[in-house]
Formats: sequence, C-alpha cells, structure tokens
Amino acid sequence: MTSPTPRRLRRAVAAAVAAVLLVPAMASAASAAAPARFKDVPDSHAFLEEITWLAQEDITTGYSDGTFRPRAEVTRDAFAAFLYRLEGSPTVTLPAKSPFKDITPTNTDFYEAIVWLEKQGITNGWEVSGGTEFRPFNTITRDAMAAFLYRYEGEPTVTLPAKSPFKDITPTNTDFYEEIVWLDKTGISTGWSDGTFRPYDGVTREATAAFFYRLSGSPDVVVPANIPKSFTIKGAGFGHGVGMSQYGAQGMAVDGRSAGDILRHYYQGTTVATVNSDKEVKTEIFGSGSDSRDRVVLVVNSPGSSSTTGGQWRLMFYNEGDAGSHDTWTGKKGEKLTIIRDVRPNGDNEIVVERADGSRQRATRQLQFQWEATDFYQSTSSENPYVQLLKTNGDRATHGDYRHGRMVIRVPSETYPRLIVSNWTELNSEYLYGIAEMPSSWDPDALQAQAIVARGYALRQMQSYSENCVCHLYDDTRSQNFTGWRKENEGTDAYYGKRWMSAVNATTSSSGRDGKVLKYGGAIATTYYFSSSGGRTENSDDIWVSQPGYLKAVDDKWSLESRNPNKAWTRTLTQAQASSMFGMSNVVSIKVTSRTSGSSMAAATKVTATSSTGQTKSITGAETIRSKVVGGKSPWIWSFTAKY
Repeated sequence: MTSPTPRRLRRAVAAAVAAVLLVPAMASAASAAAPARFKDVPDSHAFLEEITWLAQEDITTGYSDGTFRPRAEVTRDAFAAFLYRLEGSPTVTLPAKSPFKDITPTNTDFYEAIVWLEKQGITNGWEVSGGTEFRPFNTITRDAMAAFLYRYEGEPTVTLPAKSPFKDITPTNTDFYEEIVWLDKTGISTGWSDGTFRPYDGVTREATAAFFYRLSGSPDVVVPANIPKSFTIKGAGFGHGVGMSQYGAQGMAVDGRSAGDILRHYYQGTTVATVNSDKEVKTEIFGSGSDSRDRVVLVVNSPGSSSTTGGQWRLMFYNEGDAGSHDTWTGKKGEKLTIIRDVRPNGDNEIVVERADGSRQRATRQLQFQWEATDFYQSTSSENPYVQLLKTNGDRATHGDYRHGRMVIRVPSETYPRLIVSNWTELNSEYLYGIAEMPSSWDPDALQAQAIVARGYALRQMQSYSENCVCHLYDDTRSQNFTGWRKENEGTDAYYGKRWMSAVNATTSSSGRDGKVLKYGGAIATTYYFSSSGGRTENSDDIWVSQPGYLKAVDDKWSLESRNPNKAWTRTLTQAQASSMFGMSNVVSIKVTSRTSGSSMAAATKVTATSSTGQTKSITGAETIRSKVVGGKSPWIWSFTAKY
C-alpha cells in the first residue's frame, strides 16, 4: 500500500497551488470540465465551499445539466472514483482478471478506480460463494465511508475514548468503531446535532464533499460568483396605475354598480356633469413613433353595391400662401395613392402624390383628403366607405380604418421632417365611436364609464394643439387608442361596435351636441385610466409629478379577479438584458427596494441590482421601472427570482 505521508504531502501541495492560482484544475480527458458554479448550489447552501472545492479539484464535474444534486446518495463505485481522483488519478496496471466477480471493465464506468481501491487495500469487498463482490451500485453507508477514508489515510493509530463520541455507536454494534472514532477525532465528521452518527444511512454527495474537504485540511476556497442566466419577474396589473382601472370598472359593473358609482370611486371628489362637446378633434394617425416614415399608401374601400362609382373621393393640393387648393384630384374606391415626403435641393420639405397610372402632383404645404358619405363630400350617400393607410408592401401602416371626418396630410417643418396624417372628426359622434380602449362585450355601465372618461380626457387635451403632429391627440397610448371604423364596425353585422356606440350615445344629449364628463372644482377633470392594478390604484404624485386631488389611491380588488389575464404575470429578464439595463458587467440579484407606500402590494418606485463584486445600481421611478424593467407591463412587481 502506498505510504500515507506522501499522499498527504501531495494534497497539501495541490491545495497550496490552487490557493495561489485561484483557478480550478482542468478536467480529465475522460470527462467534461465542471462548471464554475452548480445551478442547484446557491450561495446559501451549507456546503457551498466544500462542493466548490470538490469541483475545482476535478474530483467531480457534476451532471450534464449543470447540477450537483447535493442530496443524492453516492454509490460505492462513485465513491471509489471520488477517492481515486482525490489521489490524483494515478496510473493503474489492470489485472488479467477482475478482483471482484460482479465488476468487469464494461459494466461500470469506474472499473479502473475500483481496481485501484482494491490494490491499495482500501476495500476488500464481500466474500461470497465463488469469489468476492464489490456491489458497486449499492449506496455507500456512513460507516463504510469512515472505513474507506481511514484506510486511505494509512490506518493511523487511534486512542479509543472511555465513552463513544456518538450515542448510537459502541465498540460492539459496528465493525468500524475505531474508524468512526478517528473520523470524529480528526474533525472530518461531527455527526448529527442529536449526538448520533447514523452509521447505516447512505452518504450524500454534499456530505462526501464535506468529508473530502476536511480530509484535505479545509483549504481556502475562492467561490466564483453565481451569475444567473436570467431572472423571473412576478407581478400583477397592466398600465401606469393612476385613475380608473378598466378591469376594476368592469368588476364593479358586474357587481351592479352604475357608471356614476364607478367614476366616483376611482376619481373621488369629482362629479358627473354635462358640457357642450360639439367639437372637431384632430388626431394624428400616422407620422410619429413606429409610424415615422417618408411615404404611405392611401386607399378607399367600400362595401357598397356600386362597383363603378362607390367609395368616391377627392384630394386637394395646397401650396404655401394659397387661399385655396391649386389642384384637386378625384377618384373612386380601390385606387392606391402613394404619398411621399420629398426633400428639395434647398432643403424644403414638400409632398408628392403618385396615382396608380404614374401621374404625379405636389404640394408645398398640405393635402386634404375627403371621401364619400362624410360631412365634407357627398354627405347624402348611403355608402359606408372607409380609408386605409398602408405600407408600400401592402401591410397596414396604422392600427385603424377611418370612416368619418377628413384627413389632413402635411410635412410640418424641417425641424420635424416626417409625413403626418391627421384625421379630423366630430368628438361625440365620430371620434368616440372609434376609441378602442375597452372590449365592447363588457357591461354597459363599464362602457359608459369608459366613454365619459375618454370624452373628458379628449376635451382636456383639446385645450392645446400642436403643429408638430397637426393634432390635439395621438391615436395610441400617448393619448387614447383610436382605431376608427375598426372599432365602430366590430363583430358580425357590427354587433359589438353597436354596443360600444350605444354606450357612447347613452352619455350624450341635445342630439349629440352635449356629453357627460367628470368635473373637479368646476373644471373638467383629467381622467387618466389604465387596464388593471395590483389590487390598489396609485396616487398620481407617486407616479408622476402632477397632484390633482381626485387622482388618489383607492381599493381596486376587482383587478385581481379571475377575469383579468393580468391578475398575475411573469416576465423573463436575461442576464444580458439585466446587465445592460443596470449598466453593470453582471447582475447576481435584483430587488424592489422602495414602493409607493409601506404595503408590499404597492407599486415599485426603486429597483436595485447587485453585481458579483457587490456593486449596486438602481432604477427609480414607477414609470421608468415599468418601461425599462418589465416592458411596459406595470409597476406592481412582487419579486425577482434568479435562474441559473
């Protein structure tokens, strides 16, 4: 048997070298390298250092899925392999015949290690009829483990104590009393907290790591940071959280509350009032955000019976300084007009229109497009034509179709060099019909509440007008989601569209000239709204800087009911996304470190990431967190869970 002294010296030298180099040993040619960290051994694991050391010494490489499986029990052949690698995988001269009748070079992956174990006298196996068995696939017990390690160390002399160190071990109830006493005296095993050794229990992989580590003198270990591959974010709700929750409105309506009840709950201190709203609202439907392009195709479609004259239109061209149009084109449904922003040699922006036949005309100021069966062109027609805006490849360029009003097309200035298309419609009877903010199948009282807040929001926004968008409002989440005819004509025979129109009409009076809004302190309230919350809405001053007295946090239990698909959600954030987002080389943990109130269900206002070096960086502000961290979902974030 090899002398134990050189063996201990080799281990001491190897540990010293590893401590200096601070890098794991290379894996043997027969196995893959161990990962820097096992994904099932977190920082909190009791044997993190021991398992890390075992991998760094190339005694284990773990499993192919990146796990160590610390609680799995070790078989006798695997334990032989661990000891063999601990010794440095010395060269073994294989015998002509296996030393054990149940072991062959082909029925175990660890034949060489088992032969080495037998040659060193570390194991004798079991004597059976016709030879000796090793029983490689049996779990190694704790008393057998003690015997293996004791023999591996050269069977050092042990002074037996007057009393057993373990209450379940005596000199007579185990064949390995001396070995277990030695294990206790050397500190390799201290047993269990109840004073037992449990000799016949199987040895786990984490315990094996601890025994080998202590056997080798408990060398210093540099544990690499456990860098997660991703983070799972859990949260609830959708939207900014200020004002009326739409799922809350539906829940209240289903519970029998009126539109007025709903609005008074979410905008406390307001009153429902009727105001004149017979106004023209200008909505940018193309030209900024994802729609920012230099050309768009305009076409009129009509489901009417006239195949020759249906869907008629006219396009008027205006130059700078013109009192009226300098040219007018007319046509009918199906003809595609390509609208192009043209930059002149002097840098001026003009508009060029190309017809299907290739003819062109330009305007230095704007175009106005009108079509059949509107207030501006052939108003007595019974047709239902609508306008679509398309990309040059035929795909939709906007998310709506447009039945009402007229369109103004302009390049606003060199400062904002983009093609703008604005739909000008009547607020009550045209614009609101196209607001696609709530499913038309919902309860009428919820729909009426939505119509009232949409009207009030539009009227507040109409107090200002921007030449940069030729609009009061955008057609998307910057203002309100406006899809025009697509909403109004929704469903078979416009069944759902009619439900929504009916809700809008229920909030108007005086033949559609007046409409209901919310007022606060005598002024029309700014009626922000959103999809759903995490159970409670938020104060506007916690989300934005504005602090209207009616935009305060209220109970929103209805958002957490089963009808809401966002009552609970998860989102995955990759390591690359997290490190880029926080501006760090890596991120090992992310936590919500501040909320709008002391409640754990409140919106997050500060999210802090920690790197492997201990550096921390934070993203603050509920709206910033919503847009940057959770892709626009909501600021109601419950947890971040690292995935390895």
